[in-house]
Amino acid sequence: MSRVLVTGGASGIGAATVSLLAGAGDDVIAADLVAGDSVVALDVTDEASWEAVLDAHWPLDALVNCAGVRTRRALLDLSVEEFDALLAVHARGAFLGTRGLARRLKRDGRPGAVVNVASTVATHAVSGQVHYVAAKGAVAAMTRAAALELAPLGIRVNCVVPGLIRTPMTADRLSDPEQRAWFEGRVPLRRPGEPSEVAGAIAYLLSEQAAYVTGAALAVDGGYTAW
Repeated sequence: MSRVLVTGGASGIGAATVSLLAGAGDDVIAADLVAGDSVVALDVTDEASWEAVLDAHWPLDALVNCAGVRTRRALLDLSVEEFDALLAVHARGAFLGTRGLARRLKRDGRPGAVVNVASTVATHAVSGQVHYVAAKGAVAAMTRAAALELAPLGIRVNCVVPGLIRTPMTADRLSDPEQRAWFEGRVPLRRPGEPSEVAGAIAYLLSEQAAYVTGAALAVDGGYTAW
């Protein structure tokens, strides 16, 4: 049994991951911006918030950086504030969590694992979301760099790369028949993915079956990035 902290654990892929890991017998702490039933409060952009949550729930064996937001704005209309806000949630959040976990694991002389949630937009850009593309690209690149640095400590760092997944973040576009048809026309498996399917990939990367896997980006996208 592992003790795992999952950010963004109140909904979507995060909630599915919490459910799957807990069902498999892991001790799972779900964290999100607003505390709720069995969910602890964590502002992933804030260093003090990370330190408080990590200290309160230590020891941990693994971390899933799943917290995320997504807005759409044309590049010419995008403000510095909105650009920075998305980078803070995705990139700074993953950095603070990974650093905080790794520091404590090193102190205690224990191995561990981190799984970040990137996106297909990290390599297959879309228009109207320069800030989101940049944020997810940073998460994917940071995963590789952290894997190199933390490997000597026995800490594995990987990321999943979801494509079109049926979550609250995509509900507005999937409810539009025209947009849904366009999306599904680009996906070889011709359907959106489910949060549970991404959660399964995350669970694998955390498991002993992936003991020799680090620095990897596991696509869960119905074949979208195979084009």
